[in-house]
Amino acid sequence: MSIWKTKSMHEKKPWGTVENLPSAFSAQGKIINLRADQRTSLKYYVTLNQVLYCLSGKVLVYAPNEKEFGDITKEDGNYFTLEPGDIINIEARNPYRLYAYENSVLVEVLVGHTNQDVIMLEDDYGRANKTNGD
Repeated sequence: MSIWKTKSMHEKKPWGTVENLPSAFSAQGKIINLRADQRTSLKYYVTLNQVLYCLSGKVLVYAPNEKEFGDITKEDGNYFTLEPGDIINIEARNPYRLYAYENSVLVEVLVGHTNQDVIMLEDDYGRANKTNGD
């Protein structure tokens, strides 16, 4: 058995910041700081499953392919509202987009091994159809 230390990697995004928490195991993490009235790209992970935990703020999660579950159901998909303490689980290949009603902090856990797993479908900042971004 081994124990080792590493550093997080800070990354600026057009909508806020991400603190990447690398791991040598089959999970990795992120601390996502999303500014009020901003949204992430509409994206999905090809092979990674994820868990999002709302640490602070209020976030709307848009899931266009989700038709069974959601706080709000519309023709274009379902919507989930996350407030502190709420958790959402998103399976691989399910597109979603985050929108912050107020400055918000989310903790994301990604389960699986890969670095090139993100597919952007739409983006407010001209980054659609790129991989490995958010």
